[in-house]
Amino acid sequence: MNLLTLILYSIPSSWFIRRDTRQRSGITPWLWIPTIWIGIISTKPLTSWLAIGGDGSTSMEGSSVDAVFYFSLIALAFVALVKRGLDWGDVFRRNWPIFLLYGFFLISVLWANSSFVSFKRWFKEFGNILIVLVILTEPDPRQALRAIFTRCAFQFFALSVIFIRYIPELGRRYSRSGGLEITGVTTQKNTLGAMVAICSVFLLWDWIEKARNKQLKTWKDKLIIPALLALGIHLLYLCNSQTSMLCMTVGLLIVLASKVGYLRKRIGAFGLYTLIAAAVYYVLDAEFGLSQQLIGAMGRDMTFTGRTDVWRELRNLDTNPIFGTGFMSLWDDPFYRDQLPYWVSSSAHNGYLEIYLMGGWVAIGLLGFVLLWAAFRINASLRQGDNFSLIRFGLLAMALIMNFSESNFACMTPMGLLLWLAAIGHARAAHVDPIPVRPRPAPVRASGPRPVQPPGVRPRRYRTT
Repeated sequence: MNLLTLILYSIPSSWFIRRDTRQRSGITPWLWIPTIWIGIISTKPLTSWLAIGGDGSTSMEGSSVDAVFYFSLIALAFVALVKRGLDWGDVFRRNWPIFLLYGFFLISVLWANSSFVSFKRWFKEFGNILIVLVILTEPDPRQALRAIFTRCAFQFFALSVIFIRYIPELGRRYSRSGGLEITGVTTQKNTLGAMVAICSVFLLWDWIEKARNKQLKTWKDKLIIPALLALGIHLLYLCNSQTSMLCMTVGLLIVLASKVGYLRKRIGAFGLYTLIAAAVYYVLDAEFGLSQQLIGAMGRDMTFTGRTDVWRELRNLDTNPIFGTGFMSLWDDPFYRDQLPYWVSSSAHNGYLEIYLMGGWVAIGLLGFVLLWAAFRINASLRQGDNFSLIRFGLLAMALIMNFSESNFACMTPMGLLLWLAAIGHARAAHVDPIPVRPRPAPVRASGPRPVQPPGVRPRRYRTT
């Protein structure tokens, strides 16, 4: 029954991918590299999809199958960028704060518990930058972005429902506390929530762009995206990931702002509006405890579902406050693991704390500088009235919010990748396949001589078709 369900699902899935590819212009076959990469980091490792293990190596070393898979995609991404003649110097000059942060993380592998393992994780995480550059050097990067996440939504939303309903050993799990979690195609409920929130934002953006370009001609075009959005909301309700719900709401509202005439004409003032809103929220929170009321309305308490206990235990660790423990090294270090309770999993559940643990105050300072640099850069694009900068602004806002309860900075997550995409925004390539343009049919003229008009009669103008 399970195999039959998956076979039946593969039929509409293949139809949608073929149809979506045929309808979009400005994308190349190289786009499958970031599509597969994002699909994997948004759900679960390749070995979990294939239901195979590694070669008997330890959990710290990881699976050799996954290692070969990621290395192959990174190598293909590098080949694509070389073939396109990417201006590497321009990329480094325009985005040096990001490379400065990754440069420090590379140095930090020297004092990690296992320098070789830490370096492998750094190399895989740095692959996100190459994947972002492949997207940004497509003939139409905006079309490429929408294509990636629309396909992911169609694949993973429906498949998550199938796993949850018909294959519970794949779509559900019991947490350490004994509660039932809805995981769908991912490994935990928060990962499922993040995947749904991100894909939903791009679905709405794609639907708005298609409506603006008058591409919603058939009932299939008009109903597919609203149906996927409804399915995503249903999945968020099932997994009950409140942070993802908040991030999706913020992202959808920012995308919808491009359709509001008053806000669209003042797109350049979005940065100022954000600062005013943050100041007003700070005052209201200080006077009326707005945060506590908001969190209570979301069905949570001020412990953030036990996260404050995890943060307390991690802050009490005697890590190096200046340089940290090394890139992604703390969770495999027996010295630190022995000091933590069993209920602290391999995540700080806070992106800012995670960066502090791996790189100390130096990494926190570099991350803060990168975020401020990205914010000013996106704000400068907003002043130019670019609609794509509004999407970048939404991704930045979602990343800042999501990292308060989940670790996304430099942790191989789709939100972490999209943060760098929002910050970079543009890449210059010398050789990119031109956007295919459908030739217009030549006008058909009537054969034979034109009829002679009688004297004094105004000649009739013939309209060609």
